[in-house]
Amino acid sequence: MSLKGYIKENLPWIRSIYRKRLAPINLIHNIYDKPVVVLLYHRVNYLNRDLFNINVTPDNFERHIRILKNHYNVITFNDLKRNDIKEPSVIITFDDGYYDNYKYAFPILKKYQVPATIFITSGGVDTGKEFWWDRLETVLFENKNLRESIELDILNQRHIFDISDDKKRLHSFYTLHHMLFSLHPNERDMMLDRWYESYGLKVNPNNRTMTSSELIELYQSQLVTLGAHTIHHPALKQISREEQIQEIQSSKLFLENLLHTDIDIFAYPFGHKESFDQVTEQIVQDLGFTYSVSTKRAQLHSNTNPFSIPRFGIEDWSEDEFIRQMKLVWFEN
Repeated sequence: MSLKGYIKENLPWIRSIYRKRLAPINLIHNIYDKPVVVLLYHRVNYLNRDLFNINVTPDNFERHIRILKNHYNVITFNDLKRNDIKEPSVIITFDDGYYDNYKYAFPILKKYQVPATIFITSGGVDTGKEFWWDRLETVLFENKNLRESIELDILNQRHIFDISDDKKRLHSFYTLHHMLFSLHPNERDMMLDRWYESYGLKVNPNNRTMTSSELIELYQSQLVTLGAHTIHHPALKQISREEQIQEIQSSKLFLENLLHTDIDIFAYPFGHKESFDQVTEQIVQDLGFTYSVSTKRAQLHSNTNPFSIPRFGIEDWSEDEFIRQMKLVWFEN
């Protein structure tokens, strides 16, 4: 574990003091260089489990959007190009392209006429397939064939995972997720296909991505901007340069052919330092993108690297907690 990770997990008060010491400097910076805060959502749904804190219920999402509509200047990435931001502003984004973005989030965005950007993992469009982490969740949590443990073959090695109680099952899930994260997408998909077949598991339609017709409807609303997010959602840093180009370029071309428009914004899958690097940034730039976004927490300023734009992850916060969190982001620089 890194020093930063250790402090975050075991000594959160140090992190709090550090942020408070920086707050005056950040506020002064914000006076002469108006910040933009990019918010990151993933799912808007009613789920039984949210193992990564990426789901927001439709009720809370509407509360968030109402607050943003009434109290903040909500803009788009196109507004950034004009380089004339005169007040602190917010951009709303979604990653992955889950169907629930269309089913639950889109009607709320239309109701309040608030713009957003959705980054689409193109490989799942029109397939009904699930993302690999959702499939892994099904293996461990929706598998009625399991008892006290589960034996899984990973790269020709047999591993036994303890699932005898809820805590151990959860620990096994995160361990497996970490192991599968580093695998090549083809290896990972074949492995999950094998597990699904051996346990007789079925696709959960609640986890599907959007269809072509749903994406077209979003785009034609002129309220939603669509961006590229690779084909298969790999950790780009873990695959070859040639494979990175294929993943990024093909997802861009898919959306351009579907929508008959230029796609010039991109989101790195996972978005943290283990998932992309300067090589990836250069590829994105060479392929003609104007902006690409990460999951690092910070404000966006005029001197921010346009190919590593930070974002603040949003959780299923109540109205009061969302208000509190939105006040805090203006101190983080």
